[in-house]
Amino acid sequence: MAQNYVASYSTDGINYTALTNVQEINLSVGRQRQLDAYNASSGNIVMRYPTGFASPIAALTSGNFIRITNATSGQFMFYGTINNVEVQYGIPYAGGVGQADYMTISVEGYFARFGRVQGLNYAMGSAAVFTQMSTCQAQTGLLISASTGVNQVMAATTVSSTWGDWVNKTLVSINGRMWDAYGSAVSIQSPFESFSSAITFSDTTNNATNQVYDQINFGSYADNFYTQVTVSPESFAAQTVQTGSAPYRTLNMNTFNSSTAQATDYANYLLANYKTQGFALLSISCLAEAQNTFKLDSISGYSGTQFSTTPGTKVSVVFRGTTFNCVVEGVSMSANPGTSRYTYYLSGADLNAYLLLDNAVFGKLDNNKLGY
Repeated sequence: MAQNYVASYSTDGINYTALTNVQEINLSVGRQRQLDAYNASSGNIVMRYPTGFASPIAALTSGNFIRITNATSGQFMFYGTINNVEVQYGIPYAGGVGQADYMTISVEGYFARFGRVQGLNYAMGSAAVFTQMSTCQAQTGLLISASTGVNQVMAATTVSSTWGDWVNKTLVSINGRMWDAYGSAVSIQSPFESFSSAITFSDTTNNATNQVYDQINFGSYADNFYTQVTVSPESFAAQTVQTGSAPYRTLNMNTFNSSTAQATDYANYLLANYKTQGFALLSISCLAEAQNTFKLDSISGYSGTQFSTTPGTKVSVVFRGTTFNCVVEGVSMSANPGTSRYTYYLSGADLNAYLLLDNAVFGKLDNNKLGY
């Protein structure tokens, strides 16, 4: 089913005006691999701009708001702001019209704002993550929150660089995930609160509960295989665990763990996760027009109305009769008139194997890892 996407701009974040002559939209939310640091969600909009030289759209400047929706499904795809605007002027230009003039609008999620606010050596006290996020919000004037499951106590620290750096280090410390393109806020999500999608991905079945894919990638990342882990807390001694014998493949993590015991637990968890070199499912890609019932923008287990809450969603992928249980780490979407493609970047259930009671995949004894 072909989809129709609408990009709109606003100066106040309330009243939006749709852009015309849009030729291409690209969006990216989340991350590609489980150990990747988070960046702000990002994307770009390419549009013809034939009358822009004579009558430019004044509101298309950095900092103003951008909203992208799927008019066909009614789904909100992206809320963010303009990062950069570039215009490529073409030849010829006649009668106030440049038929070959194009504008590219780069957009970014709300998390980008935290990367531009300096911590000014703020003394952050030791507290649970959701409490520290409230303090961050008060200090920056930016909206950020943590789900109730993010209750680990973090160590005291001095925020000496940007608040974005501090948030990212907190995410590393709790193995958390982040949403930043669903509104004017950042939301920190616990790894223990992943939500299950009602959608299955299949190489053959194509219906209201199964979305068919046409590309699938397996691989073995060198960056997902370690035999030694060193966790270095902000205020405590580094803790190292290993398996096998030297030479080790070492993963170093700088964290805000609040004790050596907490750091050791986290190091043991990471070692259990990454000590085995595996060949795993990495990504799948789906064409919108190939779906009998289009659901690609609403697989999120958290909310059916927010494409950008897809990271962290538990999904099943059926390939040649075998079911792979995965968690979505990130998703990208590219669209132009007549076609759109969604690519989901996945981590296996074995890399997210927290023991969750009453869960058929994550609740099996002797197959799961206790929380840290």
